[in-house]
Amino acid sequence: MNRTWSIIPGILLAAFAARDAAAQANVARYGTDRNRVYVSFGLDPAWVVSLGYGRVVPLLGHDVELISEVGVAAAHLDTHDFRARVGVQTSLVRWRSVNLTGAATFIARGTENSIYRGFNFGSDFTGTLGVYRHGWFAAGEFGFDKAIITHLSQSDWYRRYFYPGAKDGWYLDDGGTFHYGVAGGFALGRAALVGRVGWRRTEHFDQVMPPMYASGGVGFGF
Repeated sequence: MNRTWSIIPGILLAAFAARDAAAQANVARYGTDRNRVYVSFGLDPAWVVSLGYGRVVPLLGHDVELISEVGVAAAHLDTHDFRARVGVQTSLVRWRSVNLTGAATFIARGTENSIYRGFNFGSDFTGTLGVYRHGWFAAGEFGFDKAIITHLSQSDWYRRYFYPGAKDGWYLDDGGTFHYGVAGGFALGRAALVGRVGWRRTEHFDQVMPPMYASGGVGFGF
């Protein structure tokens, strides 16, 4: 298998891990809601449903939210197309209601089709800048998702009809995607409705399909 074809599955896996709407917390509520559960659904880039939990903890006098999340493709709730993420996010700089936030996430994800089965480890780093009030927030976001290492297992069907010499194995540096857009939400008591929409590009700023992402979710703080 040449390098071009080894990179394509990595890019697809990286695209599957774009961040969900509800994963973007309102940092102005960290002092009120130390725990949070959320569910989200959207085009990301497949139709994906996710369930997550966040816990705000003090770190050197600074509130940091620890997040864990699982997601599957929503069309048939196919567990062969999955992702699992753990990460941290916090407000890095604050001036009145304006916050610059940062999030770092470790990702494991997999997919399977008639051509190959892929499993990938990657990371995502995302920052937002916006207004965060206790009852609502609105921000612009920019992030980069990197497929660090990917394992591919070629199917017998692919070897029989397309490439008999295809080999299974691990591939490093399989590509990444930038994502940039807007996110916002508002609170309804302990619940919070959150949405995000934006665009996606490869790490060389080439177009990917679909070129956009959009998702919505609801979270409950306690």
